[in-house]
Amino acid sequence: MLHIGNERVPACSGLDRRSFMHVGAAGMAGLTLPNLLSLEQAGAVEYDKSKIKNCITLFLVGSPGHIDTFDMKPEAPDDIRGKFKPIQTNLEGVHLCEHFPLLARKMDKVAMIRSMHHNTGTAHSNGSRWQMTGRDAIGANQQPHVGSVVSRVFGPKGNLPSSIVLPGKIGNTGGPSINGQEARYLGSAYEPFFLNGDPARSDFKVADLVPAQGQNEFRISARRELLKQIDSVQRRAETSTTIQRDSAYSRAFNLLTSTEAKTAFDLDKEPDKLRDRYGRNTLGQSALLARRLIERGSRYVTVNHFDTVFNICCWDMHANGTSLNNTYLDYERLLCPQLDQAFTALIEDLEERGLFEDTVVTILSEFGRTPKLNARGGRDHYPPAWTNFICGGNIKGGQVIGSTDRIGAAPHDRPIKPDQLIASIYQGMGIDLETTMMPGPGSRPIRLIEAEPIHELF
Repeated sequence: MLHIGNERVPACSGLDRRSFMHVGAAGMAGLTLPNLLSLEQAGAVEYDKSKIKNCITLFLVGSPGHIDTFDMKPEAPDDIRGKFKPIQTNLEGVHLCEHFPLLARKMDKVAMIRSMHHNTGTAHSNGSRWQMTGRDAIGANQQPHVGSVVSRVFGPKGNLPSSIVLPGKIGNTGGPSINGQEARYLGSAYEPFFLNGDPARSDFKVADLVPAQGQNEFRISARRELLKQIDSVQRRAETSTTIQRDSAYSRAFNLLTSTEAKTAFDLDKEPDKLRDRYGRNTLGQSALLARRLIERGSRYVTVNHFDTVFNICCWDMHANGTSLNNTYLDYERLLCPQLDQAFTALIEDLEERGLFEDTVVTILSEFGRTPKLNARGGRDHYPPAWTNFICGGNIKGGQVIGSTDRIGAAPHDRPIKPDQLIASIYQGMGIDLETTMMPGPGSRPIRLIEAEPIHELF
């Protein structure tokens, strides 16, 4: 069975990706979405919202120094090893930074990949595109966000959007503004839903769920009709691959009128003790909200830990004394404790609710940071080496994959690129990359990602 979009195409010859590549694009030239929809109406294609697992990604915008957190080098020279001390985890011989005591006791649940690397540029946006799409591409080759791919291929499970980004879209990080969190050629119907609100605030509300003050049902209905007309114009402007059973506008009204959606976003329904366990900060409450959304029908939730790197406390530890002045003190007092608390609370919460095996959880970041401290005691951007985490779903936890050399400058063994990790997320969600395809530019079926998954994870 070959899956293309939401469709399952029977293939009596056992067509899979390898067979497809042998046949070539010319042999499939007629297999566009309109053709598939016609086949479905004729009974040749079964419409199926497949039962796949979910995913929650914690994306650390700015990127922590791997040597200061997850890949410590206590025997390295002073100007490399940094200020923090390692602690033993519950995996023999595996150490983390002293400011991750909770994670140290959960390492039997997670897989830690210490040999991440890429070589396409040192800007935050380079790493973000890699980690959000599986490819660092701009211009005409821009790729859709993984959540948009999942939404396009498998569709919604209810009134909630399939793909949601919390608390907001990545903004200014100093380079090109293309950060990989858009649907791109898949079309507006598969754009992630951006919360654009801080769930840690006492006055937190989701704008799309609350009518503007003074708007009665008549005005809402009138607005619906206006947006339908706008939607019609947009649909004529987009390609046939984007004209599906949903649109950005109809989705917004589904949210506005859905009691289920409003309940999903209501953190006040969670016990205070659990909210405290996650941490009463933006990352912690976003992680808790992500669990609520997955539990109620969303498929893919991305939590951005920060939406910029300027003039805030974040992972971008340049220590430059001006707009990028994050230091070891920020890591010690705020950043490491927040991540330690939120990540481990999410694992525990999912386990207690029986959702851990149904949900892939990842910690991703754009790159590592320079092995050698800069003159100000900070570390700068460094794509040749860093560490990420993955657990839940079909993933085998309790292991470390890859390593770096004695100063954390480059992978020592088992180098892993971001697209391999994205392929592993898909497989961890139960998606068969050999038989599941999606409409690419021009409506031609393409593989979700060309890279192969990390085999040690399965």
